Amino acid sequence: MPKERPILRLPDPRDALRQPGPQPRFAPPSGPGRRRQGERLGPSFDELTQALRRAEGGVELADNPTGIAPERALVFETAGNIQDFARAARAVNLEVIAEIDLDDTVDIPEGFTPPRGQATMPRALYATMPTARSANQILALWRAYQADRPAPNGAAPWWRLFDRLIKVRVWGPEDRFPVSARQVLENRLQGRADDDVVNVELEIWPSADEAARDSWRRETEQKVRDLGGQRVDQSSIAGRNFIYEAILASLPVRSVRELIADPATAGGLAWVRGLQFILPQTVAQGLPAAAEEDNEVPRPLPAFDGAAPFRAALFDGTPVAAHPSLDQGVVVEDIHDLVRLSVVNQRAHATSMASLILRSDLQADGTPVPRSRLLCVPVMVDGDRGAFSPQNKLFVDVLHVALTRLFVGNNALAPDAFVVNLSVGVPEMRFAGRISSLARLLDWWSNEHGVLFVVSIGNVFDDFLARDVETARLLAADVPARRKAIKDALVGAGYGRALMAPAEALNVLSVGAISEDLLAAGNEPRGADIVQLETDGSRFPAVSSALGLGPFRSMKPDVLVTGGTHEVRAVADGNHTKLSVVLNSPSGLVVASPRINVGNGRRRSRGTSCAAALTTRAVMQSADAMTEEGGPYNEAALTRMDLALLTRALCVNAADWSNEALAHYDETAARLGRNKVLRCKEEVARHFGHGYLFAERMQQSPAQGVTLVGLGDVRKDQGKIFDMPLPPSLSGDRVPRSMRVTLAWFSPATTARSRYRLAALRAIAADVIDDDDQDEDKGWGLLLKAAGPDRHMIRRGTVWSRRLVHGRLAGPAYDEDVAIPIRVQCQDASGGGLDPDLDIRFAIAVTLEIEAEVNYDIHAEIRERIEQRARAAAGVRV
Repeated sequence: MPKERPILRLPDPRDALRQPGPQPRFAPPSGPGRRRQGERLGPSFDELTQALRRAEGGVELADNPTGIAPERALVFETAGNIQDFARAARAVNLEVIAEIDLDDTVDIPEGFTPPRGQATMPRALYATMPTARSANQILALWRAYQADRPAPNGAAPWWRLFDRLIKVRVWGPEDRFPVSARQVLENRLQGRADDDVVNVELEIWPSADEAARDSWRRETEQKVRDLGGQRVDQSSIAGRNFIYEAILASLPVRSVRELIADPATAGGLAWVRGLQFILPQTVAQGLPAAAEEDNEVPRPLPAFDGAAPFRAALFDGTPVAAHPSLDQGVVVEDIHDLVRLSVVNQRAHATSMASLILRSDLQADGTPVPRSRLLCVPVMVDGDRGAFSPQNKLFVDVLHVALTRLFVGNNALAPDAFVVNLSVGVPEMRFAGRISSLARLLDWWSNEHGVLFVVSIGNVFDDFLARDVETARLLAADVPARRKAIKDALVGAGYGRALMAPAEALNVLSVGAISEDLLAAGNEPRGADIVQLETDGSRFPAVSSALGLGPFRSMKPDVLVTGGTHEVRAVADGNHTKLSVVLNSPSGLVVASPRINVGNGRRRSRGTSCAAALTTRAVMQSADAMTEEGGPYNEAALTRMDLALLTRALCVNAADWSNEALAHYDETAARLGRNKVLRCKEEVARHFGHGYLFAERMQQSPAQGVTLVGLGDVRKDQGKIFDMPLPPSLSGDRVPRSMRVTLAWFSPATTARSRYRLAALRAIAADVIDDDDQDEDKGWGLLLKAAGPDRHMIRRGTVWSRRLVHGRLAGPAYDEDVAIPIRVQCQDASGGGLDPDLDIRFAIAVTLEIEAEVNYDIHAEIRERIEQRARAAAGVRV
């Protein structure tokens, strides 16, 4: 049905160059000089020289797993980042497999000096895969540097690297077998007999050389057999900017214990030259907090259109597709032969997610998503403890195979789908700086195939402590005081509540949960030990919702969405209070239950999984509003990429920091200091992301405003200018007003660059010099000022979204036919990795709103201005 106040379409953009500005200047660290570097590093380069001589003589290169040798991952650790090193390395045929910005160090090597005014020194790591030829060229450059000769043409980055080189070494056991991986495996081995077996994932270096990867994989498999293990599964994925080569191996527990005790044991896995990581098997789970069956009397629900296309896919366990609430709306495609492994009455997770996507809360709503069905691909097996990924498969490969079947080739199963719901996470894989292979896979699929992934950020049901907080006092405190105590306790919980993989992916919509129901569960009595948090109708992040930030301190979660009320129990623990999420609660969202014959076939469910499912529903409804009759694209057949980007931009554009988020900022500022604006806003974003999603804003313009959208392509150092007409009646009017501008794009990404994300987009006024002193751009001439997330924060991901509010009520006067020029421009975010000939597709959403009652309609006025321009462009006389 056409909307009363439809979202409007911006006029097509005009071409422009990127508005340049002064580049920020950062003083780099400095090294000890040529002579001292020769003394420090000469033995390492001598070892490489000897290794080359042995190789040329046909002698086995590696006498130990840490010996320098060609065709072993060679690591350069430097003070600070070396600009354009990857390009200079390619000039000598050296493959740079990874650039990694390491944590700053206080242990500064003798002779090195940190950047001016800093007490710590930044570090970078370059992992390379040399051949004998490229290793010889490196040695030649090193000798020329030591001889104080000038750098050859194009080799200046090598001289900077030698100047600031801390150490040169091979990728060793500590790199290959991270401490976090060891801890997970130690937990899994508890109580296991030595002759039992455990699965581990062995990731091969993602070299572009297919023959090398094949050789390394075969060597790794042989080592597995030597240790008494066997290969369980194997994956080989090679695409532009994404390579994944891995083995799932079953190893004796005894061998894994020995590996944990001493990763560098001679003859162990650490000897395999092509092995990058030894990891515990990735086990994805779907575990929403569930309550008892719902006992409300169900009301009749409208039927689905059994002939509608699949606009969305659900990757989960197996839903009960024949459930009365889902019948004709869900089709199960058993790509991995997992359905037979799931007992019907245990198929709770996928059934709940399908129910929320297609009908929302069954009691509060129940309306089907228009003109669409849902294709469900089981990627997990349902059991009595929840849904888990299959034990005999690499989960990265499970997802990749499913996505290929859905979207690639003439026989693609879901050619009309543009969004995939992934309400699953890997609890043992918390984000701590390294982007997981799962997240990289999703980023790659988004950019290459235009798929929007809606991912839950994960539920954390571990207990946590409110330190030095008396339990009785906490329970008796007012709501703001209780919330502050809970938030302080969450801040102290640290890494254990970080994002679950793959929610750290940059190109996805990562969704956290708000603790609220869409329909009250009734007046069931609550225990005296329950900490009441939502009694005043406010929206508070669920305490079980994982916390951001994301890679490079990007905004994660992206948005917060209703996820069912989460009750918190407080119990005294010495001088502290132990806080626990109540798992068995009458609250939650009403969803379809796999136990059709029990009660009314419905239950209540809670968690970030539920929030992600409701987000997927909002995305589907928004896509329908974009393309329906009277919508901005008026029955046009938009591509998968365009639908994905438009709805992603609208989703973030429709989110706002709530009063609770602003109160959190004030509390954090009181703790850290009012001058720590960026740190305080980052702390708010860890909990709230871009804010709470108002889904109705994704479908139509606000009552006192207008939302406009557009699509475009932009290249490196280029721009597009959208001319947004202004409503004549607003000129000079003293009314409160606000504006939101949001860009969404899918950035190409590569692990061969420390900054991973290649393309960065932003929007500015067309005539503004782009520097830090004039970044605010005067609110596009509307006397607006920035609000919400900090301007530095919104530049870090693949959504750029600014909030602007009136600085003073004095309204600017302007001519009747004036338009706001919004320049969208692209720059290389990686220091040289973005192809200047690559088109970056993007979507823009702009909302202009008057926050008072007025006797004119800016939606109608802007719509008329756009139509006038369209008629003039078409040569139609008015």
